[in-house]
Amino acid sequence: MATMNGLFIGAVAKMTGVPPPTIRYYEAIGLLAPPRRSSSGYRCYSEATVDELRFVRKAQAFGFSLEEIAEVLRLSRAGQAPCAHVLTLAHRHLAAVEDRIRLLQAFRGRLAVALAKWEDSPPPSGSGLCRIIAEAGSDDGVGEPEPGSQEPG
Repeated sequence: MATMNGLFIGAVAKMTGVPPPTIRYYEAIGLLAPPRRSSSGYRCYSEATVDELRFVRKAQAFGFSLEEIAEVLRLSRAGQAPCAHVLTLAHRHLAAVEDRIRLLQAFRGRLAVALAKWEDSPPPSGSGLCRIIAEAGSDDGVGEPEPGSQEPG
């Protein structure tokens, strides 16, 4: 709903596709400026906030972190053109994606070799740990960090 003072959080959520709890979270971490409040204490957002939330969603779709997005918004709010900064970040993201793809392709190759080897082994029998994994050796790629593997915490 819109008021003379701005838009309530439900309307902003509908317009942007960002749920109200997320909008409040973005305020709490300083990504969004705190909105004005109505006389009854309701948050009243401006159209600028709607534009910023739409920007946040698009930036996230390109892999930008909330910290990176906050920096871009700070530059913009300070009257500086943030596009050069965005290009620098985008180049870094592209390099990281290319590195990740290279690691995943290497992992895919090791997994395909191991899978072919495992399929040619006699079928597992008994209980306990899966012997396929338990008996895997370094020729199966064991001991090398795998993309997406869980490290002990």
